Amino acid sequence: MKIRHFILISISGVLLSSCAGVVPKGPIALMSVVTPPDIIVTINAGAAEITSTGSPDCNPQNKGNGCVHIKKGSTGLITFKLAAPPFWAFTSFEICKGNTNANKDCNLNVWERMEFVVTGNAGVTALVPDSSGVVDLTSLSSGLDSFILFDQNRIAQVYYYRVQVCNSNTTVCSWADPPMENEGTN
Repeated sequence: MKIRHFILISISGVLLSSCAGVVPKGPIALMSVVTPPDIIVTINAGAAEITSTGSPDCNPQNKGNGCVHIKKGSTGLITFKLAAPPFWAFTSFEICKGNTNANKDCNLNVWERMEFVVTGNAGVTALVPDSSGVVDLTSLSSGLDSFILFDQNRIAQVYYYRVQVCNSNTTVCSWADPPMENEGTN
């Protein structure tokens, strides 16, 4: 019995060590993870606004606070932080095709939804948008003051995203909303 275990462990070790030098090839090997500047959301007279500068690579019509641009062949790891008085917290995240609230299309198919994953700083829970592009951030925490968005950037598309913050004392809620530009993988 002991000899069988020894032989099995030895064979497993040889197989694992022979695979250790394997380098992935193809599109996955070329993907790099970029971390744009944090998206900072503040409260000004009860209204949420994004105070982070936009990416210099954003198209001219999308430039402004919070615009995120993910270059071709990269994935994005974007951190959202709330700089607000007590009782304010992130409650919802919405991602839609388009670049403004007026022209957004939030009917996302399963592949478009899988482009994005939202998690808390601990990375314990992963949430994808529902078919209307919404993520309920209260599933991560009731007093959420930061979260991370993983953008796979597999599909070239301009997205309109927005975050909602609410005050638990007054039930006042407000949205902040810049665009996101994905160049895709091809």
